[in-house]
Amino acid sequence: MTSPQQARVPFKPGDVIKDRYTLLRQIGAGTYGAIFAAVYRGNAVSRLAAIKLERENQKYSLQYNEVNVMKALAASSHFAKFFRCGTHEGFKFVCMELLGPSLIQLVNRNRPYSLTLFQLLKFGIQAIKILQELHRAGFIHRDVKPENFVIGNTKNTSGTLYLIDFGLCKPILMEDGKIVRPTNQGSLRGTLRYASPNGHKLVELGRHDDLISLLYMMVDCYMRKLPWSNTENPDNILQIKEQSRGGILLQNMPPEFQEFENHIFSLNYEDEPNYKKLIGLLSLIGYNNRFDLNNWPFEWEEELNQQRSIVQQRQINGKSEFKLIENQDQQRNMKTINDEQQQNQRQIHPIENISIQDQYNYELTNLSLISEITMKNMNIM
Repeated sequence: MTSPQQARVPFKPGDVIKDRYTLLRQIGAGTYGAIFAAVYRGNAVSRLAAIKLERENQKYSLQYNEVNVMKALAASSHFAKFFRCGTHEGFKFVCMELLGPSLIQLVNRNRPYSLTLFQLLKFGIQAIKILQELHRAGFIHRDVKPENFVIGNTKNTSGTLYLIDFGLCKPILMEDGKIVRPTNQGSLRGTLRYASPNGHKLVELGRHDDLISLLYMMVDCYMRKLPWSNTENPDNILQIKEQSRGGILLQNMPPEFQEFENHIFSLNYEDEPNYKKLIGLLSLIGYNNRFDLNNWPFEWEEELNQQRSIVQQRQINGKSEFKLIENQDQQRNMKTINDEQQQNQRQIHPIENISIQDQYNYELTNLSLISEITMKNMNIM
């Protein structure tokens, strides 16, 4: 049965956008439309891409933010590359680099469905640097959550984090070249679970609010819960967030997280966070635990890269990967996470001595198989 979100867009696999992008499969859906994996077929170039589609007559368009942010961060290795935007049959579209699985999928790929301390620190350091890049480019994300951090889709980028989904991004308020505190009332944006207290209070969100959301999600991914996890009322969630600060929120975290929390909660909209200090605190935890955060890979990197090698070899040998997927699916009992990046995993790896059509089949097959493998034993957090 087709979900309401999927019914919003009349496109299906096989449709061609602007005579260049062939849709392969829908990989996400939301309030504003849908996102597809697609293949770009040029005269001399072929590549996989992600295409977001939303109706032209939509009151609130997310396309403007998406394009502006990706263009502003084009030189960064932590943001998807922008390819093209435009309109097609009554829909706006944004075409960009297709990335890999989200942090929530990586967390849920194996029991106990949480990040190890090493993974948490290595992720946290990258995430702080990514947010610093975004902020220096002049934007507040306003929806920092595990679903919006993904890894790359090649062997060399399995350990590289990317920030995605800029629909709620907002430029930092400037006057005469200086950051100034907004006087207008804000609105509750983003995900309630990770929203900063300022979001609940309808205060315009600043750079420190992105970092507060990051702190909440780091605790959640490590401890598997937050003090307000079982609460739904926004006012009650705010109350618990304020009561747990400096206490229950961090009681099972390394003590350096207390200083992390103290710093970001001491800031106002116009204050620049001390990103170096925050990175230093996480690095200190790593040093105290004898972790080599610079050289040791994430635990998932070896697993994913091994599977990429297996898929490549099987494809070269002419074996059916879709049959392999069916067999694996029968052996697994999985629950699905409703995440726009849920099946957005693939690699682009040149294969010599095969036809162009076989290349497309290889990449599409790999997109499916890597999705299955990274979500094995998945359960809802």
